[in-house]
Amino acid sequence: ACLSSRLTVFASRLAFRSSLGVSSSRAFVLTAPTRAMPAKPKAAPKGQQGLGAFLQKGVRMVDHIKVDVPTKEEGKDSSKPNSRVTGRKRVTKTEADLKKASEKAAKKPKKVGPSRHHERLMWDAGKQVVCGVDEAGRGPLAGPVVAAACVFPEDLVMASINDSKQMTEEEREEAFEELMANDAVLKSICVVDHHRIDEINILEATMEAMASAVDGLSTHADWVLIDGNRVPTPLTDRAEAVVKGDAKSVCIAAASVLAKVTRDRMMIEIAKEHPEYGFDGHKGYGTKSHMAAIHKHGPSPYHRKTFAPVKYMPGGSAYDGAS
Repeated sequence: ACLSSRLTVFASRLAFRSSLGVSSSRAFVLTAPTRAMPAKPKAAPKGQQGLGAFLQKGVRMVDHIKVDVPTKEEGKDSSKPNSRVTGRKRVTKTEADLKKASEKAAKKPKKVGPSRHHERLMWDAGKQVVCGVDEAGRGPLAGPVVAAACVFPEDLVMASINDSKQMTEEEREEAFEELMANDAVLKSICVVDHHRIDEINILEATMEAMASAVDGLSTHADWVLIDGNRVPTPLTDRAEAVVKGDAKSVCIAAASVLAKVTRDRMMIEIAKEHPEYGFDGHKGYGTKSHMAAIHKHGPSPYHRKTFAPVKYMPGGSAYDGAS
C-alpha cells in the first residue's frame, strides 16, 4: 500500500512538471536507507608546522629526547672520533670484584713481621744472652717432635727470617741454610723420637725437647723466649712463654725455621723407607691420603702408637683385641 501511494505521488509530480513545461533530466532512484559515513578529519590549520618544517629550520629533534648524544669534550682534539658520553661508566663484574678486594685489603692492617722488641726488653733488663725456642711436630701421627733454640746477635739483620708457617718450603730451606752458615748465630736442635713420645706423651716430650735444646747451646742463655703458653719446668726461673711468638720475635722465628726444616728433612728420609705412606708430602700429619694409607697398609714402625687411629689398631696403646 505504501509503495503504491509513493508511485501515485511520483506520477502526479511528473504530470505537474510536464504541465508547467519543465523538462526533467534528473533520474530518481529509490534506494534503501544507508548508514551515514563518518565525517572526514579536519585539515590542520595552515599555521601548524610538521616535522619537515622543524628539520628545515635546523632544529635537532634529539634535543627534546633523553638519549646519549655523541658530543665533543672540551680540550680534546677535534680530529679524533667522538666518544659516546653516558651518565655513568660501565664496570664489569671482574673490575667490581677487584675494586672491592683492594678496598678490603686496604682496610686490613698490614701484618708486621717478627721484631727484636722482646729481646730488647730483656737486654735493657740486663739479660745479655736471650734465646728463642720453638718446636715442630706436635700434631703429626708419625715421626719425631723437634725443638730448636737460637740466639740471634743484636746487630744481625736477616730479612729472610719469618714465622715458618708463613713461609713457603723454598723460603724455609733458604733461611735454614743461611742460619746454619752463620757462625754468629748460636743454635741447638733436639730431636725426641716417636718411642719417647709414646712413653711420656706428646706434651712432656715437647717440653723435654725444648729444655734439651736450650741446654745444648754453646753459651748459657740468661733468658729464654718460648713460643706458646707453657714453659718447661727446668726453665721456669729464666724463661717466659710468648703466644704466637714465632710471629713476634726474631729469635723465636729463627728457631721455628730450624725445627721445621730439620723435621721435614727427617720425614723425607723416612718416606724413602716407606713410600706407601707419602711421608714426604704430608710429613706425618693426618691428611685424608695418610689415613687411607694407614687403613690399607697398617701402621709403619714410625707411627705413634698413642695417636688415633693407630692406637686402636693391633699394637696400639688402646687396642682391645677386636678385629
